[in-house]
Amino acid sequence: MSVSYTTVQWNRQKRRYDRIMAGLMAAYLACFATFQLVFFPNVTPETLLIRATGTLAFFMLHVVLSIGPLARIDARFTPLLYNRRHLGVTLFLIALVHGIFNLIQFHALGNTDPLLSVWISNTNYGSFSRFPFQVLGFLALIILFLMAATSHDFWLKNLGPRVWKALHMLVYTAYGLLLFHVLLGVVQLEQSPVWIGAIGLGFSVLIGLHLTAARMEWSRWKRQQAYALALEGYYEVGPLKTYRSPAPKLYSSKGKI
Repeated sequence: MSVSYTTVQWNRQKRRYDRIMAGLMAAYLACFATFQLVFFPNVTPETLLIRATGTLAFFMLHVVLSIGPLARIDARFTPLLYNRRHLGVTLFLIALVHGIFNLIQFHALGNTDPLLSVWISNTNYGSFSRFPFQVLGFLALIILFLMAATSHDFWLKNLGPRVWKALHMLVYTAYGLLLFHVLLGVVQLEQSPVWIGAIGLGFSVLIGLHLTAARMEWSRWKRQQAYALALEGYYEVGPLKTYRSPAPKLYSSKGKI
């Protein structure tokens, strides 16, 4: 970093935001662990940690993707947008813990390099139902890392707004990868209506929020355009309609053709 940048420009709002975020995360992990131990008493600590961090990371990704449209729908959500980078970096760290423990439990006990094992342990790349879903999660984790590593204003300035924005728009690619990672993984394995309902609900909420925000932005843009035209002396009087006139009749010097 150059001398004109600081790691985090802490203020009272950001500290409060992070405390609330950490408290909600701790509450979720405690509730999830309790639920798992009650209904699955034989679960191992490693499996419990994998499940807890995986579900938490996926839920946090839904929250991250919801903040933008929520801030457009209602300005009271703007403080969440202002501090969204903190949530994004924390999301990556939780996803990283999930990925590391998966790597240790499922790929670190053989003779093959664990990272290589992720790619070659399941080679059904031509099958949809048996596609190696762990590869999808690994690719999504790389995207989340790139976003977290470039979240600082230093990268926004040096990469340029266009490149930085394009990079961070990959969050939707990461969401798609993780959606299929979950569907081809735990949902297909357990075939529980709870998992299917939760995934469907999260996807529907995201689509609904983005469509609602887009409609509001379009209406706001139309009003701004009308106001700008009014300042120039133009006013909307009604919709433009095209009327088809009767076919013209042709006449020659000797009469009707």
